[in-house]
Amino acid sequence: MIGVIVSSRLEMTCRIVALAIAALVLTACATPQEGVRRYLEQHDIVDPHPSNFKICYSYGCRKSAQVHLSAAQWERIRTVFAPRPSDGAAERACMARAIGVLESMVGPLTGTDVDIGGSFQGTLRRNQMDCEDEAVNTCTYLAMMNNDGLITYHDIYRPTGRGFVVMGWPHTAAVVMDKQTREKFVIDSWFGDNGHPAYVVPLKKWKLGWRPKHDKKG
Repeated sequence: MIGVIVSSRLEMTCRIVALAIAALVLTACATPQEGVRRYLEQHDIVDPHPSNFKICYSYGCRKSAQVHLSAAQWERIRTVFAPRPSDGAAERACMARAIGVLESMVGPLTGTDVDIGGSFQGTLRRNQMDCEDEAVNTCTYLAMMNNDGLITYHDIYRPTGRGFVVMGWPHTAAVVMDKQTREKFVIDSWFGDNGHPAYVVPLKKWKLGWRPKHDKKG
């Protein structure tokens, strides 16, 4: 009997290890855009388009809202990228501003315009967003910009995380990689209030616990 139990546990362990290896292989083989697509699908966001997409809020995407922007509203995002950026740094600046503009448009439509930077400051606040909500929404916004041909110097990656023990509270944010320099950057919209441009930070620096100098929020 003991031998059967040990054998069963060993078999289960082997299956778990095999599944983990398979997941790693699939992740390694997937393109950055494919990884973002799968990440968004995990939150029931499929083929986001300005005229029909979903945003998350209320901590951990517990709630969501469908958004329908008009052609005129999306044109405001295209205007942010005009004239077209001449390099990766300029394009990252445009992405950061565009995130803020999108939040300012989406906020009044979904009630998330009351969102304030950080999570703890907005505890129990209606329609507040945590970093997971922000990461999902930023990925959605970046995917729509990319699909519209506005992003040319970067690949978009699924969000990354940091924390818990070494760097304080867990935190997650969207990631892009400059195709020319191969450097990765975080596009972090969590630290600012609704409508504030996202922060663009080198991934390595962000991983070490970066936060805005003025920030005292958790």
